[in-house]
Amino acid sequence: MVSLFKKIHFYFKSSLALLTLLFCAVYGVLASVVLGISGKKYLSQWATARFFYCVFSNLFNIKIEVEHEERLQSLPSIIIGNHQSVLDILILGKIFPKGCFVTSKESLKYVPFLGWFMSLSGTFFINRSNRERAVRTLNNALEEMKKNKHAIFMFPEGTRSYALTPTLLPFKKGAFHMAVQSGIQIVPIVASNTSSLVSGKLYNFKQGIIKIKVLEPIQTSHLTKDDVHKLAENTRQQMLEVVNELGFSKVNGDDFTNDTLEQEATQVIEQQQSQDATTDADVTDMDTSVQEEQVHESTSLLSNKKGVTD
Repeated sequence: MVSLFKKIHFYFKSSLALLTLLFCAVYGVLASVVLGISGKKYLSQWATARFFYCVFSNLFNIKIEVEHEERLQSLPSIIIGNHQSVLDILILGKIFPKGCFVTSKESLKYVPFLGWFMSLSGTFFINRSNRERAVRTLNNALEEMKKNKHAIFMFPEGTRSYALTPTLLPFKKGAFHMAVQSGIQIVPIVASNTSSLVSGKLYNFKQGIIKIKVLEPIQTSHLTKDDVHKLAENTRQQMLEVVNELGFSKVNGDDFTNDTLEQEATQVIEQQQSQDATTDADVTDMDTSVQEEQVHESTSLLSNKKGVTD
């Protein structure tokens, strides 16, 4: 059972984190306008990402250590990473190379300040309900990358996993189609599981260190569309091995091992599954009672009708 103090601590820090994100989004709007006027729009997301990392990491004492960061400087490239939680924004703030852009679902475009910043800084918004528009947007992103030797960051899982243990969701193939179509290299990055630091399911909001490993770039110029499925599967397997190797992010002051943290996460998962099973059983019992009541009413009605007929 999570203590009341831990819940209050989590919600207080989460509120402060949201305010920090809003503050940095306002900064991003201003930075995008200034850099756009000066002809350096391509630096907008990099400048804002770095600013967010400096503010957030110092305010909450969550640091990031990067292995093989130099591999991110090889451009143009499609950078892909595991998609876990709100801390993904912090990770981007640390590793974002100059001239890098992100893709995002179109709905974020209409969020005050955050959406304004993303629009002004050159984010490529993907309409997931309209395949034709989505493909057109990604083609525009490819042209931008090839023309100016920029990078684009994508999450092939497509959505946050909020995983309590080191793992990956299945990959969508959009990033791999782009890479093969253009011949642009893929640079995978892997971050340690962040649930040990921040997790709504565990009510964690702790200080610590996220470990990131930049893997060797994957060349795609020799591949065809027939290779996309195998490329996606092989890349996911390679990243999954590193996910397990990195394990959990380190919590300051804690000597917990990966096994200890995994046991804690497993207990929470099992408790949630038990609660879900109990809820399902209650619903089933309720449905059964309702059905029995309906049968009883129907039987009584038939009996009454028979009596009237007699």
